Formats: sequence, structure tokens, C-alpha cells
Amino acid sequence: MLNATVGTWVAAFLTLGLFSWMYKENAWFRIVEHVFVGASLGHLAVVGYGNIKDIAWTPAATQGKWLMWLPIIGGLLLYSRWFKQYMWLSRVPMGFLVGTTGAVVLTGSIKAMLVDQVIATMMPLNSINNVLFVVLTMAATMYFMFTLQSKWAAPIIDLGRYALMVAFGATFGFTVMSRISLFTGRMQFLLFEWLKLTPGGG
Repeated sequence: MLNATVGTWVAAFLTLGLFSWMYKENAWFRIVEHVFVGASLGHLAVVGYGNIKDIAWTPAATQGKWLMWLPIIGGLLLYSRWFKQYMWLSRVPMGFLVGTTGAVVLTGSIKAMLVDQVIATMMPLNSINNVLFVVLTMAATMYFMFTLQSKWAAPIIDLGRYALMVAFGATFGFTVMSRISLFTGRMQFLLFEWLKLTPGGG
């Protein structure tokens, strides 16, 4: 364990500090929490500065792409909210951001949640898997047709409910497995990289 590098010791300190929360809230955990938040904000600031420099400032200042000044000016206008006299100037870039973000999210959601789902369901019914996929997709869709109250639709709606329950259970199981995988990775780091234990024991 004494042969571990400084980086390994720091990583072990942070990992054990996060795990200490399972016992109770403590100062060690709060220190590690603040370190992670600060590191994340620092990384975000550096990436943001790099994006502004590489995507907007350099093309505008050195490559003659004058349109790149527009996002720079718009970004600066956002800070006018700090000054009561000029606060109204921030409404221009904020309105642009809200409008473009809404348009991108709306079009992306329609494509991902509707168009792509319909295309994925259009498959040849030449195998049991394909038949089950199409039938269960249609049954799950009919489950959300709350105005459909006919007797013949009741079994299909029930089938859709069961299909949704299986899907939610599989999603929850995948989430639990991913968390266990993260925990296993950190335990392997503590045991084999920090404490220098061998997988076979000893």
C-alpha cells in the first residue's frame, strides 16, 4: 500500500469519503462532495472558455467570420441582468435561446419518440420476436387510449399494461446493474490498485 502513487491515495481518499455517507452524514463526505462540485464547475468553466475561444472568438477575430460576433455579443448581453437599468437587453438573447431550444427539443422529440418508433415497428412478421415486438408495441400504445372502452379492447389493454410493467422492470434492473457495476469498479480499485491485493488472495 505504501508503493501507491499520490494520485492513487487521493482517489482512495475521495472514494472512501463518498462511501462514508452510507454510515452517516459527516465532515469527510462533505469535504469530498465540495471537491467534486468544485472540480465539476472548474471543468465546465474551462470547457466553456475553450468553446468560446475555438468556436466563436478565433473565427471572428482571425478568420474574418464576422457572423461569429453575434453569439459573442448575445452572450455578453445576458450579463446585463445584473444591472437594473440595462436588464431589458438580456431579453433579446434569452428569447432567442428559448425559441431555438424549444424548436430543437420539439423536433428532436417528435423524431425520436414518434417517427423513429413507428419506423422501428415496421418490420416483417417473419419471426416470433418480430411478431411479439409489434403486438406488444401496439398493445402498449392502446393502453394510453383512455377513451377506448369497448369489450374487445380490454384484453389488449391488459396486455399493454403487462408489457409496460416488464419494460419498467427491465429498465429498473438495468439501472441497478449499472450502479452495482460502478460499485464493483471502485471496490476493485481500492483492493487491487490501492491496497495491492491479488485477485487470488494474499
